[in-house]
Amino acid sequence: MASVELSLAVQHLKKGNIIACPTETIWGLSCIASNEQSVNRIFEIKNRPHHKSLIVLVSNIKMVQQYAKDLTSLEKKHLKNDSPTTVVLNKIHNLPNSLLAKDQTLAFRIVKHPLISELIKKLGEPIVSTSANLSGESSARKFEELSPVILDRVDYTLNLPSSFTPTFKPSKIVKIIGEKVKIIRS
Repeated sequence: MASVELSLAVQHLKKGNIIACPTETIWGLSCIASNEQSVNRIFEIKNRPHHKSLIVLVSNIKMVQQYAKDLTSLEKKHLKNDSPTTVVLNKIHNLPNSLLAKDQTLAFRIVKHPLISELIKKLGEPIVSTSANLSGESSARKFEELSPVILDRVDYTLNLPSSFTPTFKPSKIVKIIGEKVKIIRS
């Protein structure tokens, strides 16, 4: 059953659609990171201002390196952290400008949720992730907490049973400048 659902999610993503799915933290909205039209649609679905950054989920460090040049050992160390950690990186290429922050950086996280990691592997490229809520509203920790408005606006919802236990809180976000680690969200 899970492989059918994952295949359906991959098909939707490849069509440029938006999906709602669990992550290792909270429920998120996702699309293929390289699809600028889909990225812009996520901003519309959430009523989110375009100046607020999104994050990109990947399945491994090699995938990060396809989009962020010259990763330092400190950046790699934080990306490989056991707890959900999002790392803000610079020198981004091959992704839409609408994903980038004003300072041309982009946040990446190696996803720990096994179903979403498998989804990204099947897709073969990273996905955008942002909380599955209207801008300014509370994040959905479980499927039952998703807003009917959000469910109505997405094209597919990946709601599979899993033995994985999420943290139910947004990931830690760090920005590494040289050898200094700046904690943006703990």
